[in-house]
Amino acid sequence: MIFQPVVDGEVLPADPLRLIASGAARDVDLLACHTLEECWFLHAVGAVREVTSEAELEEFAEALRLPANLVNDYRTSMPDAPVLDRYLSMFGDAKFGEYTTRLAEHHAKAGGRSYLARFARRRADARPWHNADIPFAFGNLDALGAEFLNGGPPDELDHALSQRMLCSWADFAATGDPGWPAVTATTTPVKSWALPHDHLTDDDTSPFRTQWRNVRFDLLHPGRAATGHR
Repeated sequence: MIFQPVVDGEVLPADPLRLIASGAARDVDLLACHTLEECWFLHAVGAVREVTSEAELEEFAEALRLPANLVNDYRTSMPDAPVLDRYLSMFGDAKFGEYTTRLAEHHAKAGGRSYLARFARRRADARPWHNADIPFAFGNLDALGAEFLNGGPPDELDHALSQRMLCSWADFAATGDPGWPAVTATTTPVKSWALPHDHLTDDDTSPFRTQWRNVRFDLLHPGRAATGHR
């Protein structure tokens, strides 16, 4: 990466997850969102390596200090998926989905108010991938580059979804409530932005979240062991 946060002990005294968990931002309301298939975009633009064999997938997991059983869990959960799809799913969860979710959960457990959303809008020519939610959240579906992100010109359903997202973001900014239940110390409700209708899911019963529960998550310090700590 060209730019990324650096824990320097001054501007950023510790990694964000630990700071959030300590209650450093408990007085700031949090609204976090990620897309359902983040890394498919990075693969489409050549920003991540091609992984097509089981050996390469295991090598990738080892490089991120992820436990071997996590690879097996994804194989079980996605039995008909090619290796590339399992790799991109695991990579997206590690880099974006799981990090975002833990950020919201840690904030709630530390006494803050947090809300979690997931962009799941899908079209034949575009996945719910990295950056696809941005034109919807800002209401600029006709902006340069948006057609590539979203698989073509927007239709009426797209504009309606964008309006719903805009209203929720504005409500959160004005009142602190985007319109769905907040994450708590024991529950993780997630607003899924989708077509034709949005829906609320419960990450506490998600099979993929179950797989990650006992995985140490410390990607800012990849040299450390990756198991046994949330």
